[in-house]
Amino acid sequence: MKKVMNREGGRRSVRSTLSAVLTLGACSTILTTGLIFVSASPASAAQATKLAFTTQPPTTTVAGATLATFKVLIEDGTNAPATTDLTDSVTISSSCALGGTTVATASGGIATFSALIIDETGACTLTGKDTSRNLTTATSTSVTVSPGSATKLAFTTQPPTTAYAGSSLATFRVSVEDSFGNVITTAAGATDVVTITSPCSLGGTVTASAVAGVATFSRLAIDSAGACTLTATDTSRSLTTAASAAVAVNPDTATKLAFTTEPPAIANVGAVLTSFQVSVEDTFGNVVTTGNGAKDSLTITSSCILGGTATATAVAGVATFSALVINSPATCTLTVTDTSRYLTTATSSVIDSRSAQSALSVTSLAGTIGKTLTLTTSGGSGTGAVTFNVTNGTATGCTVSGSSLTVSSVGTCIVTATKAASTTNQAVSSPATTVKFSVAVPKARRVIGAAWVGRTVMVKIVGTNFHGRPRVISNVAGVKALVTGDSGTLLTVRVTVNAGVKTGVHTFTIILANGKRTSVKFNLR
Repeated sequence: MKKVMNREGGRRSVRSTLSAVLTLGACSTILTTGLIFVSASPASAAQATKLAFTTQPPTTTVAGATLATFKVLIEDGTNAPATTDLTDSVTISSSCALGGTTVATASGGIATFSALIIDETGACTLTGKDTSRNLTTATSTSVTVSPGSATKLAFTTQPPTTAYAGSSLATFRVSVEDSFGNVITTAAGATDVVTITSPCSLGGTVTASAVAGVATFSRLAIDSAGACTLTATDTSRSLTTAASAAVAVNPDTATKLAFTTEPPAIANVGAVLTSFQVSVEDTFGNVVTTGNGAKDSLTITSSCILGGTATATAVAGVATFSALVINSPATCTLTVTDTSRYLTTATSSVIDSRSAQSALSVTSLAGTIGKTLTLTTSGGSGTGAVTFNVTNGTATGCTVSGSSLTVSSVGTCIVTATKAASTTNQAVSSPATTVKFSVAVPKARRVIGAAWVGRTVMVKIVGTNFHGRPRVISNVAGVKALVTGDSGTLLTVRVTVNAGVKTGVHTFTIILANGKRTSVKFNLR
């Protein structure tokens, strides 16, 4: 028999069923007796599962420049903003070198980056990572990074660590770079001229023009042996220079000999010469310290008569001669020959083995102004001529002609005498000697002519050491004397005598500029 539920009974049944569903906490739609039941429990919060760039970094930038602000969002699994973990710390990383601020704390689920820098050129992408928990990372679009301004040079390919003197080094390269080490491929500096210098001697091609920021050196040689470094300089603009790693340069093949320590310039006949050395060298003057030539036997010959030990064996390319004697008085040179192989010989500087002269001195030590001083010497040996050299001391106009010395003023002259060498004797010079010149005391001897009362006449005063146009005065009033000529030994004087002056013998006094004076009698008629 079919039961028909009344309306009230149906409501109770539905309420009972809903109550049961709510009690069970069902989360799904329930189909009962043809009805759809929806859970009445509150919805779950949107859990954080991944990151996403909601604002992308710029598509282009310059190395070292701060990027325009971009943002990273914390999202749930449906790509919607998460409602949890809204203050996580987010870090940006990249295969390119980064600078600036790479970490930001999210606010409301958004991490903002406004101080990030990319230091490396190329196509760079950024990766955002939640450092607070394990969320799926986010990758940005590509950023094309160009180099900054050229600031420095760098050896991007180093020269070889070893080389032989004079041989071209293996190819090396120098780059024009920005401050982050990025090569300037197109901007200012990309075609600059780069020059290599070194404390070592260089050969070959030391200058190259950069191509796309890289200068290539393939024909540069180092001529000096030893540990050498190279310095690269941009000759087109002022950039920081670059220094290479050290190159150990070995000497080239032995080709010649050289006196690396010369024998003495002066030697005594029969006496052992001061020690000197001869080196076995390559074409560039590097001592061949190892290999062929380093232990060769060397021999000294000369046009002079030699004694003692004229042969020595090189040690690390250097032969020392410490027992050689010259037995003839002459000017000699020494020639060294390699008896072990054919090398270019070397010739020493001149050695004077003649006898030394006795000491020479200047003996004329004083003179007077206005007179020529004949210079004299003592000492010296042999037949060489004596010559003199003079310079001003406190006097002016010190001049020598042969052995005659004159001056223009009171003071001193500095004189050096030299006696020339002869076939048996070396040259000798005196010490620099001070010769003093002073004004001689004047002496008036007589007056030629007489003065006349009431007249003007010319008279002459004979004497010595009259210089500098001296003054002449009389011992009586009314007599005026004026010097009109002075030869040093004769004064020409114009004398004017007033009327009424007493005749007779009177006195002239001659006064020099230096205050020295002399007197002489004259007749007044």
